[in-house]
This record gives sequence, C-alpha cells and structure tokens, in this order.
Amino acid sequence: MTERLRTLVLSLGAFVMGVLVGSITTVVHQNTVDVGSFEFPWGLILGLIAVTGFFVGLRMVVQNRWVVFSAAIGLVGTIFLYSLKSPGGSVFIPNNLWGTVWAVGPALIATIVLLWPKLPTKDARTRREGSASV
Repeated sequence: MTERLRTLVLSLGAFVMGVLVGSITTVVHQNTVDVGSFEFPWGLILGLIAVTGFFVGLRMVVQNRWVVFSAAIGLVGTIFLYSLKSPGGSVFIPNNLWGTVWAVGPALIATIVLLWPKLPTKDARTRREGSASV
C-alpha cells in the first residue's frame, strides 16, 4: 500500500472516530453531580479527558498530522453541528458555562496536539545516544 493511500484510509477512519467521540462526549458533557453547594461537571471533565486522550493517542500511534487533522475536523464539526438549534428548537449544547467550555475546549485541545512538535522515536533516541558514546 502506498503512503498516500495509507494516509487516506487512516484519515477517513480517524474522521469517523472523531464524529463518534464528538457525539458521545457532547451528549454527556452537561452531566453534573452536586457536591455541597457546587455542581461538579463530571461529564465535561471526563469529555475533555476523553478528547485529549483520543487526539494524543492518535498522534502518538499514527505520527501523521493529516490523520489527526481529519479526526479534529470530525470531532469539532460534530460539536458545531450539535450546537445549532434543531427545527424543533432544541440544542445539545446550551448557552451556559459548561456549554461554552465544551464548544471551545476540544478545538483548543486539537490545535495544541496538532501544533505540538514531533517527538523523537525510540530508534532515533537510541542512535543519538549510541553516537554520543563513540
């Protein structure tokens, strides 16, 4: 399989996974539990952790920014679509603090992961350490 075809197939799969992760986390992001007089947003926190793990894991395994970009388009696009008002007038992402954090947070996480410098692979570190000892 050529590198371009491999990247295309991985990008399509990452896009679909981004849509899936975006859909699931958007549905649960408004869940809270009362802790004293404070509403603890466990759905939002777990959603942001899941999104971070998804993007970082994908970037580490695939090491291709185009694939991660495709996943980001799927996830952030899904969040955008769910923030629009439906014909019946309902929305998944209401205009409150948790909704605002959810609308901005995953896009910010995706941007940071995409712009993060490429980490050296184990082989590159081994070669560098081996040449330093000569």
